[in-house]
Amino acid sequence: MSTKSPSLRERIVRVLVSKWCWRVILGLFLLEALWFVFSAQYPMAFDENYHFGLIQLHARQWLPYFTSQPNDAGAYGAVARDPSYLYHWLMSYPYRLTTLFTHSQTAEIIVLRLLNVAMFAGGIVLYRRLVRRLGASPALTNSLFAVFVLIPVVPFLAATINYDNLFFLAVPFSALLALRFMDGLEQRRVDAGLLLGLIATWCLASLIKYPFLPVFGVAVLFLLWCLWRARLLGRAGLKSFAASFRALSWLRRIVLVLACVLAIGLFAERYAENAVSYHTPVPACNAVISQDECLEYGPYSRNYNDAQVKPSSFHVNIFSYVWQWLWGMWFRLFFAINYNYDTQEPLLVIAWTAVVCAVLLGVGIIVRFKALFGRQPARQFILWITIGYAAALFADNLSAYAQTGQPVAINGRYLVPFLPFVFVFGGIAWSQLLRRWQAAKVAVAVVVIAIFVLQGGGTMTFIVRSNDNWMWNNAAVRSVNRTVRRAASPLIIGKNVW
Repeated sequence: MSTKSPSLRERIVRVLVSKWCWRVILGLFLLEALWFVFSAQYPMAFDENYHFGLIQLHARQWLPYFTSQPNDAGAYGAVARDPSYLYHWLMSYPYRLTTLFTHSQTAEIIVLRLLNVAMFAGGIVLYRRLVRRLGASPALTNSLFAVFVLIPVVPFLAATINYDNLFFLAVPFSALLALRFMDGLEQRRVDAGLLLGLIATWCLASLIKYPFLPVFGVAVLFLLWCLWRARLLGRAGLKSFAASFRALSWLRRIVLVLACVLAIGLFAERYAENAVSYHTPVPACNAVISQDECLEYGPYSRNYNDAQVKPSSFHVNIFSYVWQWLWGMWFRLFFAINYNYDTQEPLLVIAWTAVVCAVLLGVGIIVRFKALFGRQPARQFILWITIGYAAALFADNLSAYAQTGQPVAINGRYLVPFLPFVFVFGGIAWSQLLRRWQAAKVAVAVVVIAIFVLQGGGTMTFIVRSNDNWMWNNAAVRSVNRTVRRAASPLIIGKNVW
């Protein structure tokens, strides 16, 4: 008796849900990022020379932070009070180790780039666990990450020496800890180990990059609300915490308490002291060091010079700025850029496919908002930290716009750590809306992934838009990229439309 052979849709679904599919996606990401590591000339555009210079500066001392402004540190801003130092200090140790074996700057750069790729890859693994925790099916999870790793700026950022990569690892790690803690609250239990670990993680993540502060703030408020809702905010919560703490081994107690004390101390040394001395957790450069020194620092100099020529008649039009902000974020997720900031336009088909997908994801989230987030505390938590971060980012950009009259520092890479959340919420929404049309869901996933693969997604945008001068000064590297460029360019639809 013959059995019915599976349909094409069923075969595609089997592929999408398989572990091999996930391994291929992760392997594709690693291939893309490593291509940048060994191809793109130093410094890559996302401030790689700034971060490498700070790593070298930190390698001169053992303390994680500077107690005073180094004499030759003007190009890095007010590092004496900069709270975003943890990445540079941690990376100074592999840098020091590398210099024991070689004084080749190229070798040093490649080693540090590889470590950044590892951080980002670790982040992707954690995001996958988090997305599954939020209710995404294996097929949806693999589909959304296939698209995510093919966004051109994603592998580019991962291969760059930049604190965004450690930030990308910290966001899902802290979120997973928070969700595990919330699971305990559902059972009216305060897990002491998780709470102490969360506090230490939040404090340390804020020292990687200060934009973690809104995530920290929103997360604390949300968990306080969860404690109140579970009636564990007062004496009952303290009793549960104490009982959980006593149940820990003596070694774990010591480690957690020491980690908490150290993390809170480091956090207070930067943010609390800044708040007391400068009345803000992140003081302006010229409040800490002289104006002349600050003018050596690129972002400060740019903003200062733009502010000097801002017309007196300038006023902020919030509606036109929202459009500029959205356009800038989209453009800088899909563009190509080289070491001297030569910017090339996104490739037509994937860039506009992304716009269509973004609109559809937004519509799906709005239409299914109540079903997505009602009685779903885990999803509510992720939604609120995403909104908090995006609102703080927009407000910071808007403030710079009001100061300078120019739409500065609008960079799509700042949204990368929160794109998986938007993808999963929109993806779940459309899975629910199309639950009766399984073939349509599979078709959409296949078409979108195929467009990103075939029309310049990931590293291919950089390769197609580049020339030999964008690459390391190495004949083999330039020849390989030239060959790939010649082979891929004829396949790209509308490459010269812009």
